Amino acid sequence: MKRTFTVIGLGAFGSTVARELARLGNDVLGIDLDPAHVNDIADDITQAVVADARNEDTLRDLGVQDCDAVVVAIGEDLEANILVTLTVKNMPKPEVWAKALNHNHHRILHKLGADHIVHPEHEMGLRLAHAMMYPEVVDYISMGHDLFTVEVRASEKLVGQAVAALQLGERGVQLLLVKHQRELLTSPPGDYIFRPGDQLVMAGTLDNLRGISALL
Repeated sequence: MKRTFTVIGLGAFGSTVARELARLGNDVLGIDLDPAHVNDIADDITQAVVADARNEDTLRDLGVQDCDAVVVAIGEDLEANILVTLTVKNMPKPEVWAKALNHNHHRILHKLGADHIVHPEHEMGLRLAHAMMYPEVVDYISMGHDLFTVEVRASEKLVGQAVAALQLGERGVQLLLVKHQRELLTSPPGDYIFRPGDQLVMAGTLDNLRGISALL
């Protein structure tokens, strides 16, 4: 279903979010003070505007109050980031996603009532570190409280083994599904034999997932 989004701040992070939301078929309004940023993205999203988002009247003139969600992606001006977040939170409809620059900024955004707070540089740094440490990991999602869902490529040593041989339950890890090309096998039985090209989606604590990495 098509939704309407506003992205405020069209730097590297904001422009990436705006382009992907548009690619997914949504109406996207992009706002930035820098004409170069606006010109760069103008052909890729529904509307790109050079404007000062700190001005509430400007935002209302652009219809931001009617959007489904607003991404506050201002990354260099802390004061502007906070002011825009506060302004949009005072609008009744939009859900607010705000970019935090550091831990203290996160606390401020939380007190302002931001619905979602993201740390793109921090999160990308974590992903890079995990990718370097565990190259077999395709992707992972933090679910909070040290719980993660990870997608792992089946290694050569895993191919030909049965699910039961890994004793995942005893190791505190749950195998949610196995992907093989276009096939999805949910809750694979213990007698399932891993094949070349399999990708495993598992859930568990970080320590438990690290503990089975040598088996995969």
